[in-house]
Amino acid sequence: MRPIGLIAEALGLLLILGLLDLSESKATLTNNGYEDFVVAISPDVPQDDSMIDSIKEMMRDMSRYLYIATRKRSYLRTVKILLPKTWNYPTDATVSGETFQDAEFRIDTPNSAYGDSPYTQQSTDCGVPGDYTHLTPEYVKDGLIYGDKGKTLIHEFSKLRWGVFEEHGYPGDEMFPMFYLKETWGANGQETVAKPNFCVNGDIKGYEQDIISNGACKRDLNGLPDGNCVFYATQDSDVTSSLMALPYLSTNVNFCDDESEAYLHNPELPTKQNLYCNGRSTWSVISESTDFKNNINPPVNISNTDPKFIIIGGEEQIVKYVMVMDVSRSMDPNINPEHADRLTAMKDAAKRFVNFDIPDGTVLGMLPFSTDQYPNLGFYMTAVNQGNRETMVKKIDELKVQSGTCITDGLFRAVQDPNYLNNAEGNAIILLTDGQQDGACNTNYDQIRDYLVKMKVRLITIALGKSADQEIEELAEATGGKSFFVDDNSGPGDFSDAFTGSTTFQPADTISNTDMTLYQNDFDYSATILEAFDVDVSVGKNFTLRVEIANGNKDCNQNMNISLIGPNISDRKDFIFKCSKQNFGTFIHQLDGDATAGRWQFFIKSTEQFDSLSVRVTSRSRYANDDPIQTKCWIKTGEQQLGTEVYLKLSAVAEVKKGNMPVIGARVRAYITRPSTNGETPALELELDDNGSGADVIKNDGIYSRYFTKYTGVGRYSVKCEVVGDDTTQINEGFIISRALPEQPGAPICCGSVAVSPNSKLTNSGNFTRQAIGGSFQAKPGDLPTEDKYPPARVTDLKLTNDCGAVKLTFTAPGDDFDSTEPAKEYIIKYSEYASDLTEANFKNVTISELTDLDLLNNGTLDAYNGGELVQLDLNTTIFQNGIVYSFAMQAVDENGNESPISVIAKLAAGNNCRTGAGFMVSSSFIVILVSFILSFQM
Repeated sequence: MRPIGLIAEALGLLLILGLLDLSESKATLTNNGYEDFVVAISPDVPQDDSMIDSIKEMMRDMSRYLYIATRKRSYLRTVKILLPKTWNYPTDATVSGETFQDAEFRIDTPNSAYGDSPYTQQSTDCGVPGDYTHLTPEYVKDGLIYGDKGKTLIHEFSKLRWGVFEEHGYPGDEMFPMFYLKETWGANGQETVAKPNFCVNGDIKGYEQDIISNGACKRDLNGLPDGNCVFYATQDSDVTSSLMALPYLSTNVNFCDDESEAYLHNPELPTKQNLYCNGRSTWSVISESTDFKNNINPPVNISNTDPKFIIIGGEEQIVKYVMVMDVSRSMDPNINPEHADRLTAMKDAAKRFVNFDIPDGTVLGMLPFSTDQYPNLGFYMTAVNQGNRETMVKKIDELKVQSGTCITDGLFRAVQDPNYLNNAEGNAIILLTDGQQDGACNTNYDQIRDYLVKMKVRLITIALGKSADQEIEELAEATGGKSFFVDDNSGPGDFSDAFTGSTTFQPADTISNTDMTLYQNDFDYSATILEAFDVDVSVGKNFTLRVEIANGNKDCNQNMNISLIGPNISDRKDFIFKCSKQNFGTFIHQLDGDATAGRWQFFIKSTEQFDSLSVRVTSRSRYANDDPIQTKCWIKTGEQQLGTEVYLKLSAVAEVKKGNMPVIGARVRAYITRPSTNGETPALELELDDNGSGADVIKNDGIYSRYFTKYTGVGRYSVKCEVVGDDTTQINEGFIISRALPEQPGAPICCGSVAVSPNSKLTNSGNFTRQAIGGSFQAKPGDLPTEDKYPPARVTDLKLTNDCGAVKLTFTAPGDDFDSTEPAKEYIIKYSEYASDLTEANFKNVTISELTDLDLLNNGTLDAYNGGELVQLDLNTTIFQNGIVYSFAMQAVDENGNESPISVIAKLAAGNNCRTGAGFMVSSSFIVILVSFILSFQM
């Protein structure tokens, strides 16, 4: 019998609600007001009740300036302040789907590269929202050194919400410098003058200061201040835009635009906004966002922009889970002999999850589904404890194959049934299914998607086999959930990864109480298995070895020998284990004390064949006051979204940090399993980079990434990341010496194109290993191009160096497809006395000078190098005129004619007064200005 009454009630609500914003984890903009904007406090922040009032004050200021800056189009209507479960503080409402991991503003311990300066993690795709904004407790309580906090937060919110970028420079940054040379042409020809790099609509008044000595700045022969020089604009500057340049100026309350005289944008400055948005103004990008496009949320008069604050979280936080499990005929290997025994594999994984993994106190229910209801199967919502785990396991074990597949009906019942979630907001469903939705179901995917979003229920999908319905990943994405894929005959580790991933929506715990995965791997049968991994000094507590065996739902007949071997003789431990239904085929051993730091091994010997075996090693922080090295792994979308008509632009991303300190120089790999239609397709191994080029945004910030373009066809792709550190891997602990700051606010010190400066304190990490699961995504027909449409990546590190007449042009080679390792076909490098010649609109002009192989020394060539290689070209300086500043830009082209966006523009000045008497000198011949690029009108 189907839940017709409950479903009919839900459909009535949906008719009233209409279309909903499917970005559940972000605030929604309705009738000019942002609702449910979340400011979350990390569990690692000690309780400080005064911080609540500070948050309210700064968000009121932000709302007021937001209304002004968006030209009366938006303000903050409701703000939720999410407290960690470590805090005891009166709350106004219960948590309804909000988590620290998904909050827009996250208050956490400082990132050592940024100090207490706010920052937003984002990609280089213009118009694509960022991931989150990081604030520190010190900034929240006393952040006026960075200017009016309300406007500073608008600066960050604009990057987070609308995908715009900074319009100011950074001291010592090669791509986005604090000063640039402005070229003018007059009666005496070309002249240059050093200018501070801020996109503003008026005259800037202020002063320069050396941030190391706190004294006067040093300048080169061209008049450019060195990399330690910061320009501080003072309040008497005549500036009213742009907020992305100097938000701390009291008169500056506007974004620049491309139309008006008052706020006109300067597209030629070397800023992130000009590079990544092709010279477009910030307001041009913002007005084209989904918040305002087509005159949505037009200007209105609002007298009170103060938001309503709702305090949530604290000690009472709880997230309820329902396992919605497929028992349709497609799960039966007797009906579908070409399939694995998916029912048994699903039940075994669920039993392991209930028996070993889900914490005591978690409220859990289990609901089987097909085309019918089964009142005697499953179990209702129950708080898990040692006394009822056995009963829950027994109920899972009793599941039997029934009739057809009604995924959406099962989900509706899980949300609405009084015995399950009872229409409570903010809980989670784990959906396990292998089939296609039956045509005779009462509901469809559009209906359940909108209802799950309305109820703020996160959906975690686990697709069993290649035939699971194509719609389920879209449901997970719409609800802010996660997707996982378990292929037939894969090891128990894939199931374990999926269930472990589902628990991330529980209230966050402190880093010291979080398990780090040091090692995880799946094995087909082998008589002996010997593997090694590292235990570093940041972990060692709660060291646990877990071995899971898949054996076709039958007991083992022979013992298995398992040895755990540490760095010292006394560390070795030997075990005998026999898998059975009673122990769920799972061996778990946790050390009594801390694990010795060093190289560990495990050795497994089995005389009896098994189907597959999974090994996982986890541990926690060795010391409560010392954060461990941790990693996260995910797939990030660019301008193109899954399911659109244009090609997929996805990148694999891994974050590696020790607490909030970036870990740099690690070897990071992403392993991507891909669908195959003709036999086995090996997992793709991608080396992820933290070099500031290609998919990577900022060099050495602990975020490693690379674009993924090696699709094998329609189907599901799964991602895992592995991180290996050694004696060359370093931790950025901040600045060696304090960088002097004046009493008044200034531009942020970090981070433009690189997060490590000459004054950064770097310490060796030692050997370590980490692994993380990234989840899965699905490529559908139409997602994949039928021909090569992936261009080479933009070159962002074009630069010139000079050693008294020996001029070298260098850059990181883009790949044939974005930042792939395969080479593009050729490079087109042009130069001109006029930087405006090198825009996208003018770059193809045949009158612009273009380098050829004849202009290169030492047998140089413009033939393409392998992607990721450093290219170095020696230039013949006789082709340039003394006393002229030249601009250089380049474009890479692949075999199919796909062209990269125009690179950054590097400038240098020609001269003949080398100190050695030769034709060129370091300071005034081809002086490396490294300060300017111009707009590029293509992404």
